Amino acid sequence: MSTLKFTRPEHWERIEQHLAEARGERFAFAYTKLLHNGESGPVLEVVDIALIGDEEIEPNHDGWRLADRALDRIHNQAVATGRGLVEFHNHRLEPPRFSAIDERALAEMSPYAVDLLGGTPYAAAVWAQGTVRADWWRPGTDGELERKPFDTVTVVGDHIKVLNAPPVTDTRFTRQIPLLGPLAQAAVAALRVAVVGAGGTGSHVALGLAYLGFRNVIVLDDDLVETTNLNRLVTADHADVGSPKTVVTRRRMRSIDPTAEVQILPGLTPAGEHPELHDVDLLISCVDHDGPRHRLNQIAIDTGTPLLDIATGVDDHQQPVALGGRVFFMLPGAACLACLNELDSAEISRWAKPDHQQAVDRLHGYGTGVANPSVVYLNGLTVYAALAELGAWISGAREPARWLDIDLFGAVKSPGTQVGPRQIPERVPGCIDCGYDK
Repeated sequence: MSTLKFTRPEHWERIEQHLAEARGERFAFAYTKLLHNGESGPVLEVVDIALIGDEEIEPNHDGWRLADRALDRIHNQAVATGRGLVEFHNHRLEPPRFSAIDERALAEMSPYAVDLLGGTPYAAAVWAQGTVRADWWRPGTDGELERKPFDTVTVVGDHIKVLNAPPVTDTRFTRQIPLLGPLAQAAVAALRVAVVGAGGTGSHVALGLAYLGFRNVIVLDDDLVETTNLNRLVTADHADVGSPKTVVTRRRMRSIDPTAEVQILPGLTPAGEHPELHDVDLLISCVDHDGPRHRLNQIAIDTGTPLLDIATGVDDHQQPVALGGRVFFMLPGAACLACLNELDSAEISRWAKPDHQQAVDRLHGYGTGVANPSVVYLNGLTVYAALAELGAWISGAREPARWLDIDLFGAVKSPGTQVGPRQIPERVPGCIDCGYDK
């Protein structure tokens, strides 16, 4: 999946304001970092922008063009910094599209820019009335330039915008669109989401996504359905015992929405690079171990991808039994799980060891715990609290709570289920995971 992502909303706000205020044609450029260059297209993150003043736009026989001095300045800056480029200009009519004049200019500019940038993908976009059409170019395998539209163009912050999402007209969402809004429903249908873990919490997430209208989902898990899963695995029944959890999850999601594209893959491994997670718009972590959770934390940081981490726990070694959950919503540039001390370094270390070393550890009493108790309503409560914050983030109805604690017992003086937001601290300078810039 190809994506152009603005992880600093102010970059897009300045470009859009610049284009929207113009009486005639205006131009802006985004400098990009290449995050991923997979088979389906590049993933580009905007790292800086340049707005072109009206004094550097000249009339010609086709209408308007950038002055050579402006183009030279932009191109030289991109080469000097090793960045890619995206050109933006405005049109008055929607939906935005490249005109015949645009196409003639791009036929000349795209091969020149790709060659100038050493093969780094080049992109161009047309803005009109709050939406964009954006295409990318890169060297193809046959020596010709490959060109396709971006699957998503996103602005990621306290609210997410998908600038190129087509409208959703499906009547099944008639009672949902008044709550989320038509732009949010379009974003839901356009976003590509990876759900890592298809067990107790992951199965609830999968159903919730299908009901909400997410139609491009990857589900990762290695496990098979066991009889002991049936008290909480809401995607499976007795006939599914022995089947892969991913298979039953996909079948259940497609029974809810036959148009959903659900890709199933194995779970995370200590040595795997997992490129399949480098071109998604949202990561949802439903794992029960800090080893894969730490890997997802790293992938989210490296790719500028939001991470929604969902965890539940039951401690039956104390009386009364402690039942609770936690939701953590990590946005690009904010504090990560390592900053918050939410990761067990010993657990991460054991996960990374080869099988024979893990066997030695177990002989010495490390990592020998049995499976934790689990109950369906704790998983469901935690997941749907998380999806409520996801809905707030996509709809823009309010700023999402980014750290929730769920306690099913409460305090002595105020017993009962408690769902409380916590304040997210600032990033920790020098954090081993996020305190650097690649």
